[in-house]
Amino acid sequence: MKKKLIGALILVVVLVPLVILGDIPFEIGVALLAALSFRELLLLYKTKNKLPLIMEIFSYISVIVVTLSLDSILQAIALVIMILFIPLIIFKKNEYNFTSVTSILGIIVFIGVIYHTVINVRLGSLWELVYLLAISILTDTFAYLGGRFFGKNKLLERVSPNKTIEGSLIGTIVATSISSVFYLFIINPGINVGIIILISFALSIIGQIGDLVFSAIKREFEIKDFSNLIPGHGGLLDRFDSIAFISLFYIVIKLLIL
Repeated sequence: MKKKLIGALILVVVLVPLVILGDIPFEIGVALLAALSFRELLLLYKTKNKLPLIMEIFSYISVIVVTLSLDSILQAIALVIMILFIPLIIFKKNEYNFTSVTSILGIIVFIGVIYHTVINVRLGSLWELVYLLAISILTDTFAYLGGRFFGKNKLLERVSPNKTIEGSLIGTIVATSISSVFYLFIINPGINVGIIILISFALSIIGQIGDLVFSAIKREFEIKDFSNLIPGHGGLLDRFDSIAFISLFYIVIKLLIL
């Protein structure tokens, strides 16, 4: 518990000022988080595959480029694809092949797009990012507490043995209620109450799905945490799994509904 508190304090001290400042400091901070998150998945990839050092360096540069691409993300991804495919004619097949390209490209696009959306949300509004963080944190916190005190039925035991249906419902209800009130009073008082409740509910569910997706990845590689970067919490992907999915889907919802 002491380690978890220390880890949480580190996250707050590092991230809160960046979120408040926004603009270039926030973008640089998010790009660094993207690179560190990419490293966590890349290390898993390298447990079963080889990767030339120069391509590893290009991969880190690529994920930062995609993260910071802002309005030109498709062009950035196209550039990354070209950078990753050209070396197929240079390296030996056992060092670097088509499977290597598709795997690394998938990781780059996955991480880059996720953190790209976080930047986009913050560039639009500080309070919208706070709203999304509130959904993620409240869902995780109250799902844990609800599961601990009231949990009886497993949610998806083969993926995440500790998660329960009761905990998931409690987390969703609390997160939906509080975050919807926040949105109505701080962001857009004129929005239809039913719509924002529905959106908050959906985002809470999506955040939990994101958590389960990353749990499935850990399960496949038989690891407890993606890394030990944050004391008591594991790696960045262990902490940012739900907000990653929430921010991505919020952008889509905002384009279609809000």
